[in-house]
Amino acid sequence: MSSFIKHPLLIIVALIIIGAVMYPVGMATAKYVPAQNPEEIALLPIGDTVTNGTAVVNSNKVRKVPIVYHPEYLVEYAKKIQIWEIYSSLISGATPIPIKNITGGGISDTGKAEDIKGPGMLTIQDNKLTVTNPTFVWGYKEPYTVAVKTKDGVDIKQGNTTIRSVAVNDFNNETIPNEYMSLTDFEKWYNSVNVGNSTALDYSLSNFNDGRNTLNPDEIAKFFGEGVFEEMKTRPLKAPITVYEGSENQVVISSTSTAMSYYAEYDNTARAHNANQLINAWNNTIIPPHTVGYGSSDVSYYGVFDPDPNATYKWASHGVCPPGRVLRAATLGAGLPAPTGTTGDYQNAIAPGIDIVTGIRVENTRDYPIKIVMWSDGGADGAGMTTIYAQIIELR
Repeated sequence: MSSFIKHPLLIIVALIIIGAVMYPVGMATAKYVPAQNPEEIALLPIGDTVTNGTAVVNSNKVRKVPIVYHPEYLVEYAKKIQIWEIYSSLISGATPIPIKNITGGGISDTGKAEDIKGPGMLTIQDNKLTVTNPTFVWGYKEPYTVAVKTKDGVDIKQGNTTIRSVAVNDFNNETIPNEYMSLTDFEKWYNSVNVGNSTALDYSLSNFNDGRNTLNPDEIAKFFGEGVFEEMKTRPLKAPITVYEGSENQVVISSTSTAMSYYAEYDNTARAHNANQLINAWNNTIIPPHTVGYGSSDVSYYGVFDPDPNATYKWASHGVCPPGRVLRAATLGAGLPAPTGTTGDYQNAIAPGIDIVTGIRVENTRDYPIKIVMWSDGGADGAGMTTIYAQIIELR
């Protein structure tokens, strides 16, 4: 055998001859060999997210068949110089089914994910184990780790399982997850609620549009990048989070602009800041089809004094109405409903008393994802702003 291995060409020729001789017998008997269940050979749960190079086939579970049934398998192994498969087949009289014969796209001869762009998903298609190539993927932000107040501290829970209990005196950045809530805010929460109340400390992504499995917090950046993880921090609970956008065509379906007027009675520097913050909150927001999207919460607004003695709110976030107006015009121009939290008024485009971060929502009623693009002239901080622009881009 050792001398044979030194001459792979001889192996190929010999096995082709063997295969030709045995092929009629194999054809006659192969129909008695049942097809292998694709889930049986999966190394990972069906629905898991995978990237190029991830091992997805459990080669130990791949069925072996008598050589007489499929002598052509030996020929395939010989062509690829897969010496171990050849040797074990000849010694045992049974050859493993070639991985390519029992898998679909996105899986190599050696059982690893290959040729996928973006975060693929292990699935079954046409009764074959397959790794899909994603086009547009989004999931929803859901609580994963929560703190439940007890009489002595908190129970840190994941699902119905308490992973640890933390006494009040032991609250610190090591014992309390703080990616989403600072320790200071956590302590404020603890001191303001009753025993039994809970708050979310960490989040997962679940209910994906393509049916893939829930991703735990430590998997999000690994598969989708730090940008997605950072975006999750700026979106409210239950918000759709776009994790992959691989569209080839981007079509502007609405484009509009509005003036940023000057009012002598207001602090116009603060107004420009507020306008700029709302622009930043919504710029490049992607909203999946038939979902509701939110702007980023990673912004801050100034209270601006209103000298009008009849004003309902003496301090308000003046300056947000012009970008709110252009956002409203752009969505309506794209055939979408007016954003929740806006009015039909020109000057007061944002509804009085609305929470600017969570109260403004855009519903994408179209069949494709949309991207909202907003910008203005003037400086990056909003200084000198005179015109605000918005576009709705459809991702196809």
